[in-house]
Amino acid sequence: MVRIIALAALLLAPLAAAPQATPPSDSPPQSDAPPALPPLARPAVLIVSTTTGFRHDSIAEAVPAIERLAKARGWGSFATENAAIFHPAALAKFDVIVFANATGDFHTPARRAAFRAFLARGGGFVGLHSAGDDSHPDWFVTLRGNGRFTGHPGGGDQFQAADIRVADRTHPATRHLPTRWHWTDEYYSWDAPPAADAHVLARLDEAGMRIEPKLRMGGDHALIWWRCAGRARIFYSALGHRAEAWADPDHLKMVGGAIGWAARAEGAGCDA
Repeated sequence: MVRIIALAALLLAPLAAAPQATPPSDSPPQSDAPPALPPLARPAVLIVSTTTGFRHDSIAEAVPAIERLAKARGWGSFATENAAIFHPAALAKFDVIVFANATGDFHTPARRAAFRAFLARGGGFVGLHSAGDDSHPDWFVTLRGNGRFTGHPGGGDQFQAADIRVADRTHPATRHLPTRWHWTDEYYSWDAPPAADAHVLARLDEAGMRIEPKLRMGGDHALIWWRCAGRARIFYSALGHRAEAWADPDHLKMVGGAIGWAARAEGAGCDA
């Protein structure tokens, strides 16, 4: 009997020592010093893909796609995962900040103050997809302008084709879209729709979708909107989980229009 127990322990030892499945990897180790910046044409776009929460594989496609959007306008751009870029001298070189599926609370008090000062002087912000998840701090949720993230369909229902109802086709981000845009994505839900000061550009049509009751938002299931934070133009789109989104012309044109608007190059709003 003793020999059987000893043999069992020997056989199970490798299983006990086997590494557990790891979550998606975070950004590279962070530095306390801002990255060195090249000369930048203005307007200039800062593309941030820092992840201290979930990391989307599609960041590899999203970042170069956004760089190409900036280049097509003749604008400068700089992409980084180093959150120390949130420094007054560094942010002064940019006109708009884009969160390309950035996740987590990577702001120290000094970085948060630099970000807020950037917005206070009229800088723009575009949050994409996971800028709307539950990994972000309360002050950022307020900036984004809607409720707390409650989840998205899972398993085989994670990615669903659905109609997005475009409510405003006058905005630079949505003027090229049809009134019903058929799209496949991982659709986020929140515990409240955008705030009263938000301008909703597009909503999810939940009809025919497989969404559990706690994730249903009905007619208030906004996916794309903008709002003002003083003079700062704030834009959010819940789209862009899949790599395929970053090769889709309609999606890219939407993101490009959002960046152009947030940088005050086109469109109206937030002039107070």
